[in-house]
Amino acid sequence: MGIYVNNQLKYVVNAASMDTWLTLAAGSYYTVVEEWDHCGGATTQAVNITVSSTPTSPSGVTVTSPAPNSTVTSPVAYRASATTTCSGGVASMGIYVNNQLEYVVDGSTLNTSLALAPGQYNTVVQDWDNCGGAGKTSVPITVASAPTSPGVVVTSPANNSTVSSPVTYTASATTSCAKGVASMGIYVNNVLKYVQNGSSLSTALTLAPGSYYTVVQDWDNCGGSLKTPINITVTSGSKTLSSVSVSPNPVSLSVGGSQQLTATAHYSDGSTTNVTTSATWSVANSSVATVNSSGVASGVAAGSTSITAAYSGASASTAVNVGVASGAGVSVTTWHFDNNRSGLNPNETSLTPTTVNAKSFGKLFSYLVDGYVYGEPLLVSNLSINGGTHNVVYVATENDSVYAFDADSYGSGAPLWKTGLLRSGETPVTTAPIKPVQGVTSTPVIDRSTNTIYVVSEQTSSSGATFRLNALDITTGAQKFGGPVTLQASVPGTNGGSNGVVSLNTSCMQRAALLLANGNVYIGFGGCATGWLLAYNAQTLAQVGVFNASPNLAGTGTYASAGGIWMGSAGPVADSAGNIYVVTGNGPWDGKTAWSDSVLKFSPSLQLEDSFTPQDYGFLGCDDEDLAAGGLMMIPGSGKVVTGGKSGKLYLLNTGSLGKEQANDAGAAQTLWYESDLSAPYPASCTNAYGTYSTDISSYEIFGTAAYYNGYAYLGITPTTSTTTAGIRQFAYNGALTPGAYTSPNVQMNTRGTTPFISSNGSSGGVLWMIDTGLPLQSSGGGPTAATLRAYDADAFPNALYNSSTNSADVPGYGIKFTSPVVANGKVYISTGHDAVTTTNPRGEIDVYGLK
Repeated sequence: MGIYVNNQLKYVVNAASMDTWLTLAAGSYYTVVEEWDHCGGATTQAVNITVSSTPTSPSGVTVTSPAPNSTVTSPVAYRASATTTCSGGVASMGIYVNNQLEYVVDGSTLNTSLALAPGQYNTVVQDWDNCGGAGKTSVPITVASAPTSPGVVVTSPANNSTVSSPVTYTASATTSCAKGVASMGIYVNNVLKYVQNGSSLSTALTLAPGSYYTVVQDWDNCGGSLKTPINITVTSGSKTLSSVSVSPNPVSLSVGGSQQLTATAHYSDGSTTNVTTSATWSVANSSVATVNSSGVASGVAAGSTSITAAYSGASASTAVNVGVASGAGVSVTTWHFDNNRSGLNPNETSLTPTTVNAKSFGKLFSYLVDGYVYGEPLLVSNLSINGGTHNVVYVATENDSVYAFDADSYGSGAPLWKTGLLRSGETPVTTAPIKPVQGVTSTPVIDRSTNTIYVVSEQTSSSGATFRLNALDITTGAQKFGGPVTLQASVPGTNGGSNGVVSLNTSCMQRAALLLANGNVYIGFGGCATGWLLAYNAQTLAQVGVFNASPNLAGTGTYASAGGIWMGSAGPVADSAGNIYVVTGNGPWDGKTAWSDSVLKFSPSLQLEDSFTPQDYGFLGCDDEDLAAGGLMMIPGSGKVVTGGKSGKLYLLNTGSLGKEQANDAGAAQTLWYESDLSAPYPASCTNAYGTYSTDISSYEIFGTAAYYNGYAYLGITPTTSTTTAGIRQFAYNGALTPGAYTSPNVQMNTRGTTPFISSNGSSGGVLWMIDTGLPLQSSGGGPTAATLRAYDADAFPNALYNSSTNSADVPGYGIKFTSPVVANGKVYISTGHDAVTTTNPRGEIDVYGLK
């Protein structure tokens, strides 16, 4: 349970009841008492109070042993007494260890010993009087030796052992309590399964095969309790696991192709079990192939790697060879090419540093569409459609239309098909941030295994605005799987809700690109009272996961949001095990239910697993310095993600342990500035209703996502001053990032950054592509101006190869914020605006570049 004072968490206790006092200056306060359960739920009760004067302490606790900040041995002797101004005297005293109440005794004196393992502890001795008051004294200690007595000794099963079912538990307990041990019990995965009176325990539990976290605990007659954790793996019956195998072995895949793998467990009695969905799957090099949690392997790029299945302590691998199929082309089915968001197409043979120049390369044609395209074009190669085989480029517009065009031949300019997502009486939204209409804003995602493109649309009618998830056949544009479905989500909370419920509404913007992973479509929302991440089954369109970034605490200031997920148009990241990663924007943070300005890791069903929050999160939220201004990129094969936001600082994080919130960002693998050698960071401060915050920021902002090639990450920025060096910078990666060369000329202020894309032929022939949006549509600096497509030699960075402003025939349409090129099969595709916002029914434009 915990207490918030004006949205700041001031007190936490690990218990189902709470009795404490807080010292507050005179004034009016909005306080909230909140509880968090073991299932991820939370409830609150608001208590508005006015403090008339600064209180004096109602009672006092004197601790004579142990001394604060001392080093002691275990068991630790506690001696204390309490006094109170209450006429009824002191009722009881107790000891908290790391916020867990471990001991309680009636009366005004305390004399006991606690068994504590070696380590550092924040202990608190507290009293409660008969007038409702309480006093406490903090006693930090360091325990130097393991406890001797009392304690819980488990003789069976052994910790970290593999056993058969039923599992025999044998244990005993001792206590310093004069009244002895009352009872003992066994928890299995945090659920109490067995209780026995007395100081010894002997029983057998029937458990299904699997891994378990079990705890043997005792309770004494003085209110004390001790416990011993026992991790076990249970096999079926008396047989033991001998080995695991993976088939087929080896595996041959084409780029864009997939193969179902099978994991089989082999037991000592000769039996076998299919454990494909129970195994943990991983890939050695995710830039060559990926594998999901169900064992489906997919080819990403030409090369060789291995895929491993691990189950119950055993593992096996299969060799994987990926090649480009004869006559096949490359497909780009998701934002920034893959679920790592690496931005690398390693199978491009036509566009090289030799062929990309103003003489031989340029704009071939442009398709016009009925609205702006804020998302990235997607591409499917060698698709049978309309009686022929085509490479097909797909785009979705703010006018709620989806187009399929021939990716290589303009023809008459007519689409292969066009689908309108509006129903009778509906229009796109006209009162949203994107003008003149807002319909489809995010980048869709394509599932090649079912030939489906998933698109989130926003529309309005006389009954109000809605979000819908559309599932369209990529060969016809027809709705599939009973779609579309209206996106709805609700969680208990008080942040902008009613009757204790917070619900998704269309004041949010669905800007983040969609993610297809684990058989689900993941959808992020931001720009409203609180951020959301939803998961829908890709074939039933049923909702399978909901996460809200701050159900109880509201943001403050001009942009009063709380944990929006928009990521500069990037999409959530998925690793080879199916874990999902996002970055959140401004708002409150408490590390429990409020998760603003953080990197978050989720299970496939959106259970929060881990987090990283910069130590200056308070300043970020105060000064509108969203961490989610930029996207996430997972460095292929490394287990690390890199991100950065408006403050200009980069964070390299280990996905196995993101690092939480720590002083000096100690949990991060690395923090660094984009260009501290060129434009040094400087101190800044900000004051809001919660206080004054100070930190360092820089003269540039990160609104893009990095791309990766041949041991280097490439990241673009936008400057906040006209003299700041800004463009794309190369960072060498060898476990850490080292800043290197950077491009010239600089990008302009107010461009909202750039996200690069890289094409290569394996590890050579690398070309880095970027869109300089100039002053894009709806720019705060004026405009709009035409975008510029630029290309650089990635093998001799930053040598410039091409820019579209050299030849007038190559100039594309108006720039659109946060856009990135798509490169495949000898072509480059970019989305721009054909008409200015002031034009009636302005059109969008898809510009296609290639060899002349």
